[in-house]
Amino acid sequence: MNISYNWLKEYIDIDLEPADLAAKLTDAGLEAVIVETLPEYFENIVVGHVVSKEKHPDADKLSVCMIDLGDDEPRQIICGAPNIDAGQNVPVATIGTTFPDGMKIKKAKLRGVVSNGMVCSERELDLSEDHAGIMVLDENAELGMDMKAYLSGSDVSIELDLTPDRPDALGHIGVARDLAALLGLEMHKPEFEITESSTPTSSMVSIELEDTDACPRYAARIVKNVTIAESPAWMRQRLQAAGIRSINNVVDAANYVLMETGHPLHTFDLRYVEGEKIIVRRATDKEKITTLDGKERELDDSVLLICDGVKPVAVAGIMGGENSEVKDDTTDLLLESAYFEPVVVRRGAKKLQLSTDASHRFERGTDPNGIPYALDRLATLIVQVAGGEITEGQVDAYPNTIEPAEVALRADRCNAILGTDIDTATMGKILNGLELFHTESDGVFQVKVPTFRPDITREIDLVEEVGRIYGYNNIPLPNHFRIANKTNQKTPDQMREKIIDHLAAVGFNQIYGNGLLAVDEHPLVFGDEEAMLLANPLSRDMASMRSSLLIGMAKVADYNINRRQSDLRLFELGQVSTIDTGSDTGARETSHLGIFISGEIRNKQWSQAAEPTDVFHMKGVLISTFRDLFGVELKFLAAEHDLLTEAMLVFMGEDIVGVLGNLKPVNQSLKSVSGIYAEIRIPENLGLNRAIQYKKVSIYPAVERDLSILIDSRIAYGEINDAIKKNAGKSLVYSRLYDIYEGKSIASGKKSLTFRLVFQNEKRTLTEKEIDKDFKRILQGLENAYNATLREAI
Repeated sequence: MNISYNWLKEYIDIDLEPADLAAKLTDAGLEAVIVETLPEYFENIVVGHVVSKEKHPDADKLSVCMIDLGDDEPRQIICGAPNIDAGQNVPVATIGTTFPDGMKIKKAKLRGVVSNGMVCSERELDLSEDHAGIMVLDENAELGMDMKAYLSGSDVSIELDLTPDRPDALGHIGVARDLAALLGLEMHKPEFEITESSTPTSSMVSIELEDTDACPRYAARIVKNVTIAESPAWMRQRLQAAGIRSINNVVDAANYVLMETGHPLHTFDLRYVEGEKIIVRRATDKEKITTLDGKERELDDSVLLICDGVKPVAVAGIMGGENSEVKDDTTDLLLESAYFEPVVVRRGAKKLQLSTDASHRFERGTDPNGIPYALDRLATLIVQVAGGEITEGQVDAYPNTIEPAEVALRADRCNAILGTDIDTATMGKILNGLELFHTESDGVFQVKVPTFRPDITREIDLVEEVGRIYGYNNIPLPNHFRIANKTNQKTPDQMREKIIDHLAAVGFNQIYGNGLLAVDEHPLVFGDEEAMLLANPLSRDMASMRSSLLIGMAKVADYNINRRQSDLRLFELGQVSTIDTGSDTGARETSHLGIFISGEIRNKQWSQAAEPTDVFHMKGVLISTFRDLFGVELKFLAAEHDLLTEAMLVFMGEDIVGVLGNLKPVNQSLKSVSGIYAEIRIPENLGLNRAIQYKKVSIYPAVERDLSILIDSRIAYGEINDAIKKNAGKSLVYSRLYDIYEGKSIASGKKSLTFRLVFQNEKRTLTEKEIDKDFKRILQGLENAYNATLREAI
């Protein structure tokens, strides 16, 4: 949204330069930057005065004009516009001006007569679509002034990048209010007097609200006998600085009040409002309306309509209908000022794929109790710029009053959160400056939150208001703060970064899946997750929070596989949300790591055969990641799984933290996805308490022994390896399985496993006797636990 520097100065007495003002707004949470709303070539288009106009000697439709540009001598310019005349002020493109389409103004002859420039129409300046004649400027326009200065009134435009929770700052008054509190100044809200006729508005129109939840309040006024014309220069300049193109005085007045108050309003041509009534209702299925942009739109009951006694005349909160549009011959107006429930407007805008200035504001929440002021302001402004008379009173349908919320703020709590020592007097001044009026007793403020601040519902919101106006730059850093302390402290975020860096370093690509899924996109990965449904989803495809990372991973894999990219190494580290009836919130959010591998782990080359990926590659990735980064030994146990073949459960200690296996088709749309998938729940304290110990490399030799055993084929490798470590003693450095055999020479139900055992002592060379003792103890432990027998020992 753009705001005008000069416009702001009407409400608050500021002497800051525009750049300093933008910096102040940014510090207060309203991110601001100075922008240009008019192109640079406008500096070469200047205000000229038509001194004389003569008929071209050789062309009936051309005129030879002498135009004074405020310098030495008038210039002769040929013009073909029918409305040009002596005495007018007009925009003149001087020689050398280059338009965006590449056209360059040069000295030229038209039918034998020299022309030294071009008089411009509004369409040629891209100010409107009007090309019927040249643009006639205000009679008080300064000769020689460039059009950039003329149209902006030498104003400066400031663009605000607002967060969705600040609808109050979508108008100049709201921004001025923040500035007044920030600078300790007083804001002057626009004042006006309304003069009414003796004709009651209620005798000319009535209002019926069929859905008071979707439209809690609707008010209307009538202005008669207006004259549609061009807006005065001051209004066009204000709107131009705010980035809004001038249309006519009535529409411009509505846009002016929109940009002033932040509240959208609409003007109807009263002659097209039938039945002397306005009805606010839901659309029926397949009902149609042609909106102001000329498009016929099919509706359903998600859309709220403004109707007269016969037909729809507007889509509530989004756009008016073509059948009630203000035209050049309009004389009587019906003015609308209403409050529409934000979710209803959002759904309607999504349904129609139509976003407007009005919907942008209604979706964020306008002020239901600011409606009368905005409506009266518009009525008086229309009379000011278009003439006419205002009928007596407003027709205001407001069956259920929306009252201001009350929120308590404890001064000591505020200071504790902000790390400040702000006294209660200063806090009270800040709150009053924001029109958060209150009472205070023993350091506790009871604040009545006005309805133009729907974002303030809790104490912490008031703390934020105090903090941003007091100035975050004014909050002192604690004395114990040290950058080194911050960087050396272990945090969950740093642990997650370690995982990301490690997997990226070994050739994986990180993805980011959508956190919102369709209701039916929740395959049970762990078996105990229950998806959380959204109360007001944006669409059916985003109606629930994801309960696992699988669907997002499968969609990315499917996209790549369908484009002949089958050798994939993907991972995602993200949050998932599930229902948890045992928690205070009823929800559980956990960090998950999802990994997907497909294709070949090693491609075929002249010196080696291709090696397809399998579950053991995935197992190795998981083991190395958690062992190397966090010193955690994972265990694996074969299991049955609905989504995976060769499935394994992943353990950290006694807790099941994940699953892995060959991925079956997730659903019909993702049936092309095949590969190895693993998903791990990351404990919150993973690695936070790990103390790394460094050891010197032993200078004494290591001794290798191979152990080959026959054992029941149902016994998992992990159990056997644990038994080896348990019985080996302190000299065993590591054991590694390097051969598995099941075949003709092996009894049915048995398998042969060969382990490489490495023994080493840090302080001396081991003797053969010591190694034999450890070796026999390992073998005896396997025999006792699993009835293993020695097949071969070297």
